Amino acid sequence: MNNELKTMLESIIQEALKPIKEEMQTIKGEVQILKGDMQTIKGEAQTIKSQVNENTQLLKAVIHRQEETDAKLDAISMDVHKLHGEINYIKEEMSDIKTTVDFTYQKTTKNELEIFKLKQN
Repeated sequence: MNNELKTMLESIIQEALKPIKEEMQTIKGEVQILKGDMQTIKGEAQTIKSQVNENTQLLKAVIHRQEETDAKLDAISMDVHKLHGEINYIKEEMSDIKTTVDFTYQKTTKNELEIFKLKQN
């Protein structure tokens, strides 16, 4: 009777454990799926990290180029201001020369008129 009881208890326990074993198998399968998903996520994260690093390098290059362009623009701006000052100086000199030429023209005309008058007499 002891053996029969033992066999019955084992059978009952096996039946009771069956859904638990099935649930454990389901959980193991889901864990494997999660592990696969984690590997996929790690791969994607590595790809994103690489892309971010590449974008960072490109951005640094663009910033460096922009700084060079700004420096060149500043140099050109200074050259333009210098040329503007030189042009203003030349305009003033031209104005002075024009005044001198006008004066010389008027004086020459007056002298020629005087010479003409003297020759008439």
